[in-house]
Amino acid sequence: MPDVHNFDDGLSLFDRITPEEINACTTCNACVEACPVLIDPLEPILQMRRYQILMDSKGPAEWVPMFNALESSGAVWQVPEARSKWIEQISEK
Repeated sequence: MPDVHNFDDGLSLFDRITPEEINACTTCNACVEACPVLIDPLEPILQMRRYQILMDSKGPAEWVPMFNALESSGAVWQVPEARSKWIEQISEK
C-alpha cells in the first residue's frame, strides 16, 4: 500500500488550475455555501490571484490600467493633477 502522506507529483495548484479559472471567479461565495464538506475554496482562489498579480505581474489585460494607477497614484481612477486646482484657487481668495 503506497504512503499517501508522502505523495508528491511535483505539480502546484498553478499547474492544475488555469489562469482563466482563477480570474473567472466573481467571489460570490456560492462555492463556500454549497460545499458539502465545509471547506472554503474561495480563499485559495483569492490567494492564487494575489500571488499572480503581485509576484508574477500577471492578470487580465482589463485589470492592468487599474493596477498601474494604484501603483503610481494610489487611486484606482486616473485623476489628472489639474482636477484639484480649483481648491487652491478658492483657498487663495
